[in-house]
Amino acid sequence: MNYINKARELGEALSQTPEIQGLKAAEAAIMADPLSQEAFSQYQDKERGLVTTQMISKVVPEKDSLALLDLKIRLMNKYPLIKAYFVQQQKYEKLMAMVNLTLTTSMHGMPSANDLPIPEELKGMAQQILDKISGGDSMEKMQISPEMLKGIKLPPGLTQKL
Repeated sequence: MNYINKARELGEALSQTPEIQGLKAAEAAIMADPLSQEAFSQYQDKERGLVTTQMISKVVPEKDSLALLDLKIRLMNKYPLIKAYFVQQQKYEKLMAMVNLTLTTSMHGMPSANDLPIPEELKGMAQQILDKISGGDSMEKMQISPEMLKGIKLPPGLTQKL
């Protein structure tokens, strides 16, 4: 089995999903409106600058991150086409997170929600997602050792159980 061909097949299948089709349509709508296009271009320039800073220095000043977030919110409030794009982008990111989680669990096994370092009130929802990924089939259980959890910082008040 050639994994590169399988990756291409996955890419082709994903390109037909409503999430990716919607993102492409939202971007095309922005590009068709000169005012939205100019505003969106400014946002992308600032975002690229932030990513470049992160790649070079590994630390992005908090004020720059907040300024980009502020710009994004202002653009979403002023330009409906840009807001629609960011809504579609969020749907796309959710799809890709599910794909990545599915790939990871296929390679490393399926954790139980009880094994995850998340608040108790989220474990039921997490287990539903894990069940969806497995397609109802039982998968090999992921082995989580204390070493794997080193460096994971939990919010105050949460503890890791192992």
